[in-house]
Amino acid sequence: MATELELKLMVQSEYLKSTSEFLDEICALSQSKTTSRQATLSLMNGYFDTENATLMQAGIALRIRAVNQQFIQTVKTRGSNRVGMHARGEWEWTIPSDQLDLSLLDEVPLPETLKDMAWSRDLVEVFRTDFERQVWLIQEQDTLMEVVCDLGKVTSPYGEDAIKELELELKAGDETGLYRFALTLAKQLPLQVSTVSKAQRGVRLKQGTIEFPNKPHSSATTLELATYWYEVWLVYWEAMFFMKDDVLIQPIRHSMTQLSRCLPKEFAKRLELLDEAYQAVLHTDGDLISGFASLKETGIVMLEVGQWLNNASHDTTH
Repeated sequence: MATELELKLMVQSEYLKSTSEFLDEICALSQSKTTSRQATLSLMNGYFDTENATLMQAGIALRIRAVNQQFIQTVKTRGSNRVGMHARGEWEWTIPSDQLDLSLLDEVPLPETLKDMAWSRDLVEVFRTDFERQVWLIQEQDTLMEVVCDLGKVTSPYGEDAIKELELELKAGDETGLYRFALTLAKQLPLQVSTVSKAQRGVRLKQGTIEFPNKPHSSATTLELATYWYEVWLVYWEAMFFMKDDVLIQPIRHSMTQLSRCLPKEFAKRLELLDEAYQAVLHTDGDLISGFASLKETGIVMLEVGQWLNNASHDTTH
């Protein structure tokens, strides 16, 4: 079992080419022998669950991936809560065909509700993800990361959703390098933090609902409140593009206001200036969603606040 730690970034279609070119340029100019452009992959993935979403409700994703005529069965868990990041347990096995081998799950510490394996009799392929993956291996100071750009779609009987995203996955070294490199990208191109996995995209198509973080208790600390409102901000931001509804800028602005009350003054000021930029877009006659998407400052502030929250959370637990 490995622990997968990654930072996921939203990329709108009009910025995908520029993003790839910028990453190619970084590789071309790098003095590190480790930094390089890797082969582009075409990935086909089938995700399995019961009609009642038994695995999803237990925090489990089960898939088979086909790449270069090789089949890989993967189990992922929700893992620990990391602000704005994805930290998950991951188990992978090479299998001979596109048929599940459930005996391999003996290696996975399944939740108590799944241990009797009764659910396995009702498994179906609930959705697919098919996408092209461009890959770069980046050495950033003492951090080695795999940067991938995925372009494709999620399909299910309930509809489809586009996949347009960057993932920065930690391979070795210090995780702060993920934020440092993500900020380099965000200062060059309009990118925003995303907390929605491909599996969650498939589940969302069926349920037709947006998943929000749990509300904090009345006794929550200021840091816990900040974490909650930060995650609500990210959820509404991503939902605005999924639903193609610019009305959601209002709950986005509300969550930013609530968040600013829980942060140091310098971050509160950054959020205030960002809100002013949103108001300026609202007073234009153009496509509002495109206008919001073009603002680099959104991603920069998301990353800087997310890094501060991660550091603050780490300090309180050590």
